[in-house]
Amino acid sequence: MVNVSEVVAARLRHMGVDRVYGTPGLAVDPLVGALRGAPAAPWFVQARGAESAALMACAQAKLTGGVGCCLAPPGAGVLRLLGGLYDAAADRAPVLALVGADPAARHIGGRAVRHLAEVSVYCEEVSAPELMDDALYRAARAALTDRGVASLVVPRPVLAAPAPGTPPAAPPGPPHPRPPAEEDLRRAADVLDGARKPVVVGNAGRQASGQVAEVVRLLGAGVVTTALARDALPDDLPYLAGVAGPLGSEAAATLLRECDTLLLAGAEDLDPALLPRPGRCRIVAVDPEPGDCPLPGGAPAVRVTGDVTACLEALAPLLRLATDRSWRGRVEQLVGAWRDEGAARSRRYFGTSVNPRSVVAELSERLPDRAVVVTDSGTSLDWWTRHLRLRAGMRSLLSAHLGLPGAAVPYAVAARFAAPDRPVIALVGDGALQGGGLNELLTVRRHLEQLAGLPPLVFCVFNNGDLNRLTWQRRAAAGDPLIPLSAEVPALPYAEWARLAGLPAVRCDRPRHVGSVWADVLAGRGPLLLEFVVDGETPPDWASAVGRADEPRPATPGTPLTRFLRVSG
Repeated sequence: MVNVSEVVAARLRHMGVDRVYGTPGLAVDPLVGALRGAPAAPWFVQARGAESAALMACAQAKLTGGVGCCLAPPGAGVLRLLGGLYDAAADRAPVLALVGADPAARHIGGRAVRHLAEVSVYCEEVSAPELMDDALYRAARAALTDRGVASLVVPRPVLAAPAPGTPPAAPPGPPHPRPPAEEDLRRAADVLDGARKPVVVGNAGRQASGQVAEVVRLLGAGVVTTALARDALPDDLPYLAGVAGPLGSEAAATLLRECDTLLLAGAEDLDPALLPRPGRCRIVAVDPEPGDCPLPGGAPAVRVTGDVTACLEALAPLLRLATDRSWRGRVEQLVGAWRDEGAARSRRYFGTSVNPRSVVAELSERLPDRAVVVTDSGTSLDWWTRHLRLRAGMRSLLSAHLGLPGAAVPYAVAARFAAPDRPVIALVGDGALQGGGLNELLTVRRHLEQLAGLPPLVFCVFNNGDLNRLTWQRRAAAGDPLIPLSAEVPALPYAEWARLAGLPAVRCDRPRHVGSVWADVLAGRGPLLLEFVVDGETPPDWASAVGRADEPRPATPGTPLTRFLRVSG
């Protein structure tokens, strides 16, 4: 007889869920068995930890736009799941979390619901088999409609019970887009037509890239992206100034300071502190829901509520073509100078260590078509922001709001499973890798035979022996570049560790070999760990006030002065 778990597996597949990331446990064994036992069921990917399983589900949702699904047993499994679920909630990724419950410990289910409710847009404990189908449908619909985490706590007896034979619910589809109000569109067009220095900021998504480009053309505007929208437009556009953020692009920060009109197109992940003070510029905010775009208190704004793609498409015919192109000239000059400076910094190095900037710059020149580039937190995020050049069709992934250390490895694993035809490259610092990424390399090893013939899956490790962004934050706060490395990461030969685990690995510690190493690695197939021994004394752009990578720097105590002499070639 078919049990509830087998029905759940079939319903998940019916909803478009093709894999479930999770950890096994007695309370969820019936569902794990159903996922592993039926050829048509979603594939169960066992992660090394529940947090990683939730991060994988989050990455799957971000990459595909569908629902990501994770599974964990009760008790400690719930607590460990929460870190990844908070990442999904912060970045508004639709994730369905299925959590077991032990009926012998009655308080466990209630505690799980309380914990999960804090991070979920929908949370329910399923108390009877006949309620399961409807609860599953409501949870999946809530995750898609509200773009967040939906959680179901299901006791083992319910999962193991005979299926009640209820007819399947229709799979939840995407939410119906809200049409924009004509009056709001005309008010927005009036504001934008009066702009002399317009800037478009947003996370309108890849599906709206054509509409954004048309509005930008008409206004003669510059464009600033958010971290989550890093791949919405190709980086070769001359008016694209990079990522706006507290530690983001200097060119983007300059545009935000100088503009007189801002169009925020789905910019819900923009830090409000980056916006001009009230009264300094006019703001038009286009949001899927009222109030999604953060605005400083009292800022004058025209709000257009509705599907961002539809709003921009309806707005474009109302705009006049700007005849004064002087602002566009200023934008392109600023962006060009910013890119030239970045290229020059990436070509310089000190002593014999690899310039970490060159690692990403050389990668950008050799990125395969349709590549997915994942970044972790730390200075790997700084180099990703500054030197990565994505072309049309490429994707990027990161833990944006939380900046969860170690997230890049489970993100990359999920990207490989979700997009088996795409090359996947993860940029991760040594501190982040030790903080959570090493374990999930064992998941890669577990599936090595399956992954070996696919396009490259590269885990690029920046080995500088330090929590380097923290060090530079401390130096910048103190205004003192002589503060020594203050967050030492235990030394570990990462390439050797990977080989010991059964994974191919390459180690590079010579600046002149960076480009050729990338060329060889990207020409291969399957998973590989690539370790670069990089210079921890290379400051990000935002720390340039206390140290620059393109100028000799004073030696830190105990460091030979020759380390800071420029080496040509």
